[in-house]
Amino acid sequence: MNRWQFHRCFFPCLGRAISLIALTGSLTACLAPQAAVLPATEQLPAPEQVRCAASGGTWDASNAILTKGYCTKGSPGQCLAVGGTWQRVCMMGTLACVQGYPDAQKTCRSGSDCQGQRCLQVPEARANKQPQSGRCIVNNNPCYGGINLENGLPVPTAQAD
Repeated sequence: MNRWQFHRCFFPCLGRAISLIALTGSLTACLAPQAAVLPATEQLPAPEQVRCAASGGTWDASNAILTKGYCTKGSPGQCLAVGGTWQRVCMMGTLACVQGYPDAQKTCRSGSDCQGQRCLQVPEARANKQPQSGRCIVNNNPCYGGINLENGLPVPTAQAD
């Protein structure tokens, strides 16, 4: 048998042998007795989570910033029932029910003209210090940005978070 004939026979046979060994190992693993799977121990909710649920809130443990979790007011179901959207708001990404206002974008001069109690200066008028009209905020997102108008004039505006 020359070298060429040896290689033609040896390598295919070696491949079959390796496949047979792998198959045997797989079958042995499948037929081996399995360890009993014990039920996972259920963790009891912390007292804060119980208080949160009792007050009608939702415990959020999936916030990237508030990693220990926190209680937020309401629940996704309650929010949906009133026509809101359950979403993360502000820089902290806390959960809240965001609801639109029926008078969104209505022309206004003061917060009292708007259901959401905020009349925002339009961006085009930022340099204007004269009395002007603005627009009512669109929704109750606590971090809705903008400069408030009162009696048509811009006023210092604090923003949450």
